[in-house]
Amino acid sequence: MIKKLLNGKMMLALVLVSCSVFVARAQQDPQYTQFMYNKLPANPGYTGAREVMSIRASYRAQWLGDKGGGIPGAPQTAVFSIHSPLKNEHFALGFNFVNDRLGVTHTNSFDGSFAYRVDVGKKIKLSIGISTGLLWYKSNLAGSITTDGTAIDPSLNENISRVLANVGAGIYLYHPNFYFGFGVPNFIKGDLTNKNQSFTDAKRTAHFNIMAGGVIAAGKVLKIRPQIMYRYVGSVSDKIPHTLDINLSLLIYDRVNIGAQYRTSIDNKNEGVKLKMGDSFDAMLEVWPTKQLLIGYSYDYTLTKLGNYNRGSHEVIIGYDFALKKKKIITPRYF
Repeated sequence: MIKKLLNGKMMLALVLVSCSVFVARAQQDPQYTQFMYNKLPANPGYTGAREVMSIRASYRAQWLGDKGGGIPGAPQTAVFSIHSPLKNEHFALGFNFVNDRLGVTHTNSFDGSFAYRVDVGKKIKLSIGISTGLLWYKSNLAGSITTDGTAIDPSLNENISRVLANVGAGIYLYHPNFYFGFGVPNFIKGDLTNKNQSFTDAKRTAHFNIMAGGVIAAGKVLKIRPQIMYRYVGSVSDKIPHTLDINLSLLIYDRVNIGAQYRTSIDNKNEGVKLKMGDSFDAMLEVWPTKQLLIGYSYDYTLTKLGNYNRGSHEVIIGYDFALKKKKIITPRYF
């Protein structure tokens, strides 16, 4: 029997292979703990909302450490984003690149975004954005073997490489002290398997993101910043959980931010009962050495059973806002 030939680490590898193969039946888009510092991957409507040319780069390594044997092939995600309003400030352009790895699957996403922004109140703007690009999906299924050198399943003898279109849209309402957004990074469906593979009928599924946040002054030194991110995978055929990030941070002297976050998953009904479970507890620290430079780090402590096999997840982000010659940058810019 195959199971008798595998040690604990190989079993975890098999789990990750299964997750990779069935990626379309779970959350396909990466999630980010420091979502509030780069909303472009989740919402094209955020394009230009920094009001200057803004660059963000981040890297996330999930489920690291050798606790309980570790998790081979754990997710890793790298992101690069740049966006800016144009000379006509009603318009803004942006570009977003995401490299995501999970087990035997690699995805590269390239998206350009455009937003139209209008004033709807005193210091309040509404931005409507669209994005388009390509997703390059690769799955090295032929490399999925057991310790005796045999394939896990005959249908896994062939690798997958697909290039699919990305089309997304979003709205973003913002003020210097609050924001609300709704975005769908991609709503174009597509197969993620080869025609001769019967192992899975995996398909891409639309992701819906809702975000909101605000800042409350607590004296001259301290500001309180509550924020949330809600994600829903629009699948009607599977019981895929919703996720909710609840974040509360303290901004000190507009230069140091200390935050904590709770991520929870809410499953669809299972035999008439809704299931709720904690996913992680997160801590974060961000600093602004200058008014334009951001450096941040976050740590996720896993609350699910996967916590028996890892020592948490790490995420780093760096960003820079360029002050244009003819336009003074507004600081502090909380969102």
